[in-house]
Amino acid sequence: ELEEFYSSYFTPNCPVSVDIETKGRIITCIGFAPSPERVLVVPFFSETEADGSYWRSLEAERTAWEFVRRILQSHPSFGQNFQYDMQYLWREAAIPCPRFCDDTMLMHHALQPEMQKGLGFLASIYTDEQAWKFMHKVRSDDRNAKKGDQE
Repeated sequence: ELEEFYSSYFTPNCPVSVDIETKGRIITCIGFAPSPERVLVVPFFSETEADGSYWRSLEAERTAWEFVRRILQSHPSFGQNFQYDMQYLWREAAIPCPRFCDDTMLMHHALQPEMQKGLGFLASIYTDEQAWKFMHKVRSDDRNAKKGDQE
């Protein structure tokens, strides 16, 4: 399915929006959006499995990580608070992001330093979408939430 999505929706050198989700030091999933209309989420963690792994074989998980590595090494990447994501990818999975090109939180903060820079706020002023990420309350001491998303 990963290769099918890639061949259907990725074009050579297309920029890709990237977001990782974490639980403690574990990368639970990574989302890739090669366009505003298409997104693929690659899962790595499952709460229903005793070992916590979404993938049922080491080979399948290795293939998924290599897919992530290929995208990040061959496509310009950007995201909200992406520098956080990049250090996590490097520290936890040894995956560099050599084609990193933009961080929406930092770009907004450079233009409007007096304004909030969290994802919920930026979505409220730059899109017509309803708030989605904070339909539940995030505790200020939640160590699993990205700092740039809480503000």
